[in-house]
This record gives sequence, structure tokens and C-alpha cells, in this order.
Amino acid sequence: MLKIAVCDDEGSDREKVCELIRQFGRKDTREFDIQQFESGEQFLGSDYEPDILFLDIVMYEKDGIQTGAEMKRRHPDALIIYTTNFNEQMSTAFNHIHAFGYLVKPISEDDLFRILTDAVQQAVNREKGCCVTFLTENNTIAELPVKDILYFEYLSRKIRIVTWDGTYLCASEKIGRIAEKMKPYGFIMSHQSFVVNLYQVESIDRQMLVMKNGERVYLAQKRASSVRKQLMQLAEESLNKTQRVRRQASRKGDTA
Repeated sequence: MLKIAVCDDEGSDREKVCELIRQFGRKDTREFDIQQFESGEQFLGSDYEPDILFLDIVMYEKDGIQTGAEMKRRHPDALIIYTTNFNEQMSTAFNHIHAFGYLVKPISEDDLFRILTDAVQQAVNREKGCCVTFLTENNTIAELPVKDILYFEYLSRKIRIVTWDGTYLCASEKIGRIAEKMKPYGFIMSHQSFVVNLYQVESIDRQMLVMKNGERVYLAQKRASSVRKQLMQLAEESLNKTQRVRRQASRKGDTA
């Protein structure tokens, strides 16, 4: 069951979002564990770790930007959907925190259903350790675990898929379309001919990405800054997750 938190200091807005989420669940025949919080302090003071967080930007004391930043440090995989009365505040949210999306108040059913559909799908994919399918040049279906794919390469009008278990060739795919398809899973286009799994990058050596299997993939100069930034973010998230697990283990040891 997916966990969803709604953090807003306006009770009526908070309840409206919760009711829309419940309506979505009934329509999608899906149950959610929904928790409400009336402030950033209350949310951060709880042990609740939601898969999806609806977070108001303008709140007393600790605002949504500060709360979202702390949330990302504690729980990097959480999908944050900002809510606000003002469009111009969205740029601030996106510049400071990696947000999944935003909703402008008053929130409509259509807008919430649209963004929640995408968020739920991404959260479920992460939960399942999902697979993706591709039609190979032999007209067979290759179902590949996302985590096992190292990179895609456009080569001689075909797409070469390199995984830990082998290599596959697809004749009917376009590299740009693959980049869009794989973006939610942590893939990025490092070069006009390559889409790489950032979780499988070992290091950067000048204008090359060194993959964890030892292979080297081209890194275009104009894309280098963005790729480095995202790799640093992943490294920070991994460190924070490790520290959080250690703290939880330490608390359990203290209470044993």
C-alpha cells in the first residue's frame, strides 16, 4: 500500500486534497495510507515516510521549501508535489528542490488525478523493481529489469541495449524516445548516441563515463555539467539513505 502525506496549514485545503486522493483511489480501485499534517514541523517531527508528499509552499514558520529540502535529505525517493495559490512560487520550488510536480489552488479534480496518476505509477515502479519491454530486431519481446540496464547506444540505425546479462538490438526504436521513456528511472542522455543509467556510472574520466562493468560511454561537453550535477545528487542521496538506516538500526539497538 502506497503512503501519501498531505502537509498544509489550511485545514480546508488539506481535507480537500485528502478527499480527492480518496476519490482517486476508489476510481483506481487502489487503497492508500493517507496521513495529514498541519505544519512542516509536525510532518518532520513524525516518523512517517511517504511515497508521495503533497506539500503547501506557504506555511507559518518552516515553509514548504524548507520542509521539502529536509524531506529529500531524509527520504530521497519521495515524490514531492507542491501546492500553492501563486504560480510564481513554482519556479522557487523547482530551483531549490527536485519536485515531481505542482498544483495551483484551488485544486481541481482533473489536475490532481492527472498528476497523481503519474506519481502513483512511478512509485509503484520503484516498489516493484520494475521491468521495461523492447521489441528486438528478431521480433521477440525482451523484458528487462530496469536496474540491470547499463546504457542504450544508437549504432548503425539500431539501438544497442547493454545489460549485465547481455546485449540486445532493437531496430524500431529512436534514441530520443528511449531517453524520454527511461527518464523516470534515472536515465539521462549523455551524448546524442547514448542514454545511460546514472545508477550504473562508476566515475567520470574527462569526456567519458566509466560504467560499473568497466565500459566507457561518451559524455558530450554540453551535457557534462548536467550529468555531473545529477551524479552528485545521487551520491548525496545514497549517503543520506545509508546514514538514515544506521540511525534506525542504532535506535533499535538502544531499545532492545
